[in-house]
Amino acid sequence: MSTKEEAEKLYKSVNTFMLSCVGEDGYPMTKAVVPGKYRESLKEMYFCTNTSSRYAAAIAQNPKACVYFYTRTLLWRGCMLKGDMEIVSDMAIKERYWEKQFANAYPEKSYTDPDYCVLKFTPVSGRFYSMYKPVDFETTPL
Repeated sequence: MSTKEEAEKLYKSVNTFMLSCVGEDGYPMTKAVVPGKYRESLKEMYFCTNTSSRYAAAIAQNPKACVYFYTRTLLWRGCMLKGDMEIVSDMAIKERYWEKQFANAYPEKSYTDPDYCVLKFTPVSGRFYSMYKPVDFETTPL
């Protein structure tokens, strides 16, 4: 199995992701998020947050971002991806990633709520760690 395939397999199996971007003060900002309910491939990844969040504001100013995910089973494995994050305005995509449990967090109780934000991450490179060694890889083309 190639490094990219191992990274994609890990991506589809873990439940917590760390997103990092450049804050308005020039320093990194990191937040933990749950992934979108559909995880097709590493080519594009989706995460949900609030439009009013500091993170969304930082992404609107500078799309450079990093995503990290890992597992700590018998053997630690992790993947860091660098790329660009964007705020999704396409209502069909926002509807696709809406989950019922989000309703309590939004006054409109729907994907149409202006504070419901979907982020799309498009990686350009990655580093996969497994078996006590890191391996760098390019994500395009995957």
